[in-house]
Amino acid sequence: MEFQGRIAKLLPIRQGVSQRTGNEWKSLPFIFEYFENPSDRYADSVMLETFDEKVINNLKEGMEVRCGFGHKAKTITKQDGTQTTINEMRLYKIESVRKEHSAVNTDGVGAQQQGATPAPQQQGGGDEDDLPF
Repeated sequence: MEFQGRIAKLLPIRQGVSQRTGNEWKSLPFIFEYFENPSDRYADSVMLETFDEKVINNLKEGMEVRCGFGHKAKTITKQDGTQTTINEMRLYKIESVRKEHSAVNTDGVGAQQQGATPAPQQQGGGDEDDLPF
């Protein structure tokens, strides 16, 4: 699913060391607001998270972006042995939207991630409202 909207709130950066690989990781969760139906009165929102360092360093609250994300159910086993199922949102694309154009301009940004290993892609330059990667 892809939606155009804005970064409503940046949440605290999370970081740690992977138990599986021993590599350090950093992520930035954020609240993305969008209108699923243009005639809706109130915006929908979802918490998304990026592991891409270039996105982490350049994302600002209030930025207009187009986010592509999907979801899947994930079962978690707690320490007491009980299991719970949650919905996990997966960000696979984020690109800036220039405010001065009525149409979406995608030449400023291209960043993708799959799971915890982001695969950023660079495209042509942009202005200060664009994410610079």
